[in-house]
This record gives sequence, structure tokens and C-alpha cells, in this order.
Amino acid sequence: MTASKLEIRNSKLETGSAVAVEEQPEILNRQSSNTIPLLLEVGCEEIPARFLRDAERSLGDSLQKALRNDARLFGQDEPGIVETYSTPRRIVAHVPSLLIRQPDILQRVLGPPVKVAFDHEGRPTRAAEAFASKHNVDVSSLHRMQHGKGEYLYLDWNWPGSMAHDILVELLPMVIKGLIFPKSMYWTSKSDTRFVRPIRWVLAILGEGQQARTVNFEILGVKSGDFTFSHRAKSGKALRVKDFKDYARKLAQHFVEIDYNRRCACVIEGAQTVVGEAGGKVVQDEWLTDWIANSTEWPRPMLGSFDERFLHLPREILITVMRDHQRYFALEDEQGNLRPHFVAVLNMDSDEKGLIRQGHQRVLTARFRDAEFFWNADQKTPLRSRGPLLDKVTYQAKLGSYGDKIRRVKAIAGNICISLEDSGLMTPGQTLEVLRAVELCKYDLTTQMVQEFTELQGIVGGLYAREQGEPPEVADAIYDHYLPQGAEDECPRSLVGAVVSLADKIDSVTAGFQVGLGPTGSSDPFALRRAGNGIVKLAVEVLAGLDLTILTNQIFHAQAASAGAQAVLGSGSLSQNVDNFLRERMEFYFRETAGLRYDTVRAVLRPTRILQDLVPSAALSRARAIERVRDTEDFMALASAAKRTRNIRKSAGVFDILGGRADPALFVEQPERDLYEAYQSLSQRIEQLGDSGDFEEAFRMMATIRPQVDRFFDNVLVMTEDATLRRNRLMLLLRLNEDVFTSLADLAEIVVDPRSGAAAWK
Repeated sequence: MTASKLEIRNSKLETGSAVAVEEQPEILNRQSSNTIPLLLEVGCEEIPARFLRDAERSLGDSLQKALRNDARLFGQDEPGIVETYSTPRRIVAHVPSLLIRQPDILQRVLGPPVKVAFDHEGRPTRAAEAFASKHNVDVSSLHRMQHGKGEYLYLDWNWPGSMAHDILVELLPMVIKGLIFPKSMYWTSKSDTRFVRPIRWVLAILGEGQQARTVNFEILGVKSGDFTFSHRAKSGKALRVKDFKDYARKLAQHFVEIDYNRRCACVIEGAQTVVGEAGGKVVQDEWLTDWIANSTEWPRPMLGSFDERFLHLPREILITVMRDHQRYFALEDEQGNLRPHFVAVLNMDSDEKGLIRQGHQRVLTARFRDAEFFWNADQKTPLRSRGPLLDKVTYQAKLGSYGDKIRRVKAIAGNICISLEDSGLMTPGQTLEVLRAVELCKYDLTTQMVQEFTELQGIVGGLYAREQGEPPEVADAIYDHYLPQGAEDECPRSLVGAVVSLADKIDSVTAGFQVGLGPTGSSDPFALRRAGNGIVKLAVEVLAGLDLTILTNQIFHAQAASAGAQAVLGSGSLSQNVDNFLRERMEFYFRETAGLRYDTVRAVLRPTRILQDLVPSAALSRARAIERVRDTEDFMALASAAKRTRNIRKSAGVFDILGGRADPALFVEQPERDLYEAYQSLSQRIEQLGDSGDFEEAFRMMATIRPQVDRFFDNVLVMTEDATLRRNRLMLLLRLNEDVFTSLADLAEIVVDPRSGAAAWK
């Protein structure tokens, strides 16, 4: 069956004429118990570990969607379970229960009205004959029914369902070809479908036991079959299977574990078992466990050892060599001191002669010797002497060297320190430590250690600074200054480290935007989103009260002032672009890390006349305060009133309101007088509470004005024909909006729940 036939079978039927109406199809045999399992395996060359789990999930999601929506092979009340498994050489989907045959569809097609289909003598007209001919039936087979206000002809059309096997022949290759990977390749011709790695076999079995049959199709030159392949290193032979149980059993017998969770358990439990020989415990590492489980089909840990003399090297260097370069687990004692042992994970059952162990130990020893050499060689040129070398390391072609970056970061850090000193949050001594740490923080990029082990940049700088007699606060700040690198990452341990990190990241963002490297869509070549996330996290969790708008304006204005008048004119748009970018990063942090509702986040981040600056810690406090009070009926009603006020402002047109005030002498209705008096006292109280940081009480106070707002909207016509009265009432509402509804957040952004009782104000 061709793909076009599948499309025709699942498309809607055409109606009989321009006035015909098609009803929803009725699916027959909804409770059919005739089900059958499906097993699909796509065998490849080794899939990279970082792609494997996503590939497994993608296959399961795509297959489930296709079977339910396109093929209609899940029962009406069935959940449509698709189990997925994977190893580096295969991605697998098992569907325990699939309908043997599609349900039939009863389609009712309406034709022309009876009065049009027959003449006054009861003879069929051209309209009736055309409708019948279109559906290959006689006019006598048509039926009549009352529809709406008239009587129509209709035809019941029964579409028999197709067999699952016939549908899967064309559906499965479509699902496989539709999988998307971060990187794909072609190996037949450039015009063929790409896949993550070359496909070497496809297993597709419908049914189980003696009733199992192969779903025959071909994809990228590979024909499907009823066989899989065992572990490559053991035998690599083909294994014929009958069903999923037989498949899993035979693979396990031939050293292939298809379940990711079981492989993880083998890694963790096996490592602890072999460590018992040497004492101590494994240094836990979720990332390494995941990588190994996705890189092996039959993981079996093995204990190795190395010369104790290497333990004089810092822990960070030893673990990086073992973890990032060799994919070994480190061992430590109860006090956290490293032991001269490691755990390597083999992709086979055993190492009876110990040759593999010896090979791993020999390679690790060579790597440790390299690290030891780099450590000793780098000490001959202290960090403080590496400035000229840093001027030769390019940061970015348009932005100069890392020496240039250090000079920019130092100026930014100085401004931050002045602000913190003025607030009493930092001492002059800490400012000197910040500036010293900034000066030294990138010098380790010129060391042999970082050039060989790039993962250690920053960390090596901190280790060398401590070794070379720099103050502990400076060394720690250098060590931590790349933190945080993700939402789950820790912030630097000290205020000094946090300021150095913030200045470094702010420079990356502002300089990146300045030379046109801002992120667009899914592209972010300069990793500015990650830097922006770090800025927000620091401003929220460590540097409370920091205003990012003031900071970025200082940077751009200082650079523009030195560049000339034309640059000053362009600095405003750059500042606005960076502000918008940082608001996006704040929104991401508030929603994904803080777990706030999207409309709450929009309310506190939407710029208003009052809320122009970016103070992440204050914005988060306001958002959390809204979350605590927003589900009350009065607050929901207030949000609804804010929406109505905003809509009235839009419909009233544009006029100057910034300095205007409503004139109490022009009020003629008591509700508008009451609202004015309530607003006058409330706005002052809200301002006081906002200044003190008691946002929750401020929002609760806002809700107390609901009765006056209620009576105003119920009894006062705002858009009256009297221009003077209309303007005065608009002015009252607009001042209420500016001084209350948008004073701490834009309450019009809050989504009003109709059940709150505020729906009447919509």
C-alpha cells in the first residue's frame, strides 16, 4: 500500500454539494479486544552517548503519535503504551497492545435539500443524480433526514478498517525517517534521508510466538527482518527472535542489556562492589554514570590503581583527568581524601588475564605524568607575570584580546564595588580583593595545564593563585568566577567571587551585543543566554538590590563617551536591547527555577512608567508576593479592573496624563468621589510599603479598594458626552492605573479566573 493510500484512508470525505454538511465519523468496534504486540528495533553504528536518550524518547513519542492519530491502531479507551529502550547500537520501541485491524468508520454524507433534489412530480433532478453518481450509488439508495430547518438527502458510507500489518508497512519507515537529531549524516547519497548514524539492520515484528510475522519494508537500503545482533565484541552474530520476551532474553544471554536503568544500576552497584577490594568509596558522579550507561551495552566495572606519588597534585586535577579524559570514577576515603585507585567500566563481561586493567593503568599514569609536568612547569611563571602573554590570546576578533577583556571587566567591577560600598554591603578591603582577582582571573588561559585540560580554566587559576601566595579571598574568587554556569549550578562562595563573576558575565553580554553577537532564535554562538542566566542568578541569590539597568547604562555611556558624540546617540538602543535580553533571562529564571506562573512573571517584568529599572531580587520578591495573594477573590477582581482601565485608556486616545490630576470639584457622582478618596490614601500607603519591601501587604492593601472600584464601574459612565467630565473621570482612572494598578506590577497582565467572581467586570 502506498503512502498516498494511507493519506486517502485517513482524510475526510468530500461533501455532496455546496450546501451539504458532513457529520463527525462514527468509529465502530470501539471496544475491540483483538490486539497484538509490535516490536521495532533500529540497529545502527554507535550512537553518541549525548544523543541516545533523546533518540529513544523521540522514537517512542513519534511512534505513539503515529499509531494513535494516523493509523488509529490504539483502542478508544486504551492509553496507547509505547515502551522504549536503547543501547549505543540500537533504539527500540515495544508496543504491548495494538489493534489487529483499524475500527470501521461510518461516515454520513449529507446531500442536497429534498426540494432541490426532486421536482414537483417527484422525479430526481440533476442535483440528486450528481450526488448519487459521485458516490457510485443509485438515487434509490439515498435516504432522507431532517436537518436544521429542512429535509435533506443523505448517504451512510461504511469505510472498513485496514489490517495493522498493511498500515505498519508504510507507517514504520515514515516514523524512522522522521526522527530528528542534533547532528545527522548521510552514507548512501546526499539526496537520501539523514540519520544520526548509518542504519545496519531493522527488526520489525508484529505478533508473538508462532503467530509473529515480519513487517516487511526497506529504509535507506536496509530491509527489515526478524533478527537482531548480539554484542559486537563477543560474537556479533545475528539472533532470530519471535517476540519481545524472546528478544530481551536472547540479547541478555549474548551480553546486551537494553534497559538504560539496569545499566545504570550495574555501573553504580558494580563500582561499589569492586571498590570493596581497596577500601574507600566511589566519588559519586551522575553525569559520568549517565555517559557510561549510554556508551556501553554490557557495563562491568573494574578496579585499577595508580602510583600514590601523584596524590600530591590537587584533587580537582586528578579527578578531571580521570573523569573528563578517561571516563573513570575516582575513589576517596571517609575524610574526602583521594585514594590511589580508580574504577573503569568495561563494555564486556570480564578481564580474565588482567591485560585490559594494565592498559588502563598505563594510560592513566601517562596522563598523570603530563599533569604533573604541567603543574611544575607552570609554577616557573607566576600568574602575576603572565599579563603580556594574555594580550596575545584572542578573546573575539572584533573585541580584541583577553587583556582587553580584563581591562573592561576591571572597570565594570569597580562600578559595582562603588555601588556596594555606598550601600554598606562591601568594604574598601573587599573592593581591592575584587580588583586583584579580576586582574588575575584569566591568566591561567596562558598555562600549559589549561591548554591541555581546558575544563580546568578558572579552577587552575585559583589553585595557582593559592600556591603562589595570593590572599585566600582572591584565590577563591578566581576559582569560582565562572560560576554559575547553569540554573542548577552553585554561585561563588564569597561576595568577592560573586562580583568578579558578575562583572565578567556582564562584559560578555554587553560586548557581545555591541558587536552584533546577540542571540537570535535558536542560535547563540557567543553563549550569551548562559551568561545572562548567570547574571540573573547572581543578582537574585547573592547581590540583592543590584539594578542591572543602571549598570549596563554606565557601561555603554562610558564606552560611548570615549568614542565620541555619534556613539553616545547609539548607546541608548544598545542599552534597550540588553535590557530586553535580561528581562527574557529573568522571565526564564522566574518560571523555570523559581516555579512562578507565567502571568505573574509577565506582570512584574512588564515595563511601566514606574517600573523601568531591572532589579531582579525586588522583581522576584514582588512576584512571590503576588503568588501568595493572587487567588483571593478581591485580588482577582482588582486584576479585572486593571484590565478594564487599560482598555479604557486605549480607547480614549492619547493625551498628556503624566502631570495631570483629577479635579475633585468636577465630580458629580458619589461613587467617583469615594473612589478618589480611597485612591488618595491608598497610593501613599502602597508607596510606603513598596519602599520598605513589604510587597505582600502592599498587594493586600490594593485589594481593599475593590468596593469603591466596583461601585464606580457600576454607577458612573466614564465615556460621557460631556468632554470635561469625561476627561476628569479618565484622569481619575489613569492615575489609579499609574499609582496603584502598575505601581509594583502590571496587574492587567494577571489572567482572571472566571470562577473568581470578577468575570462580571470583563
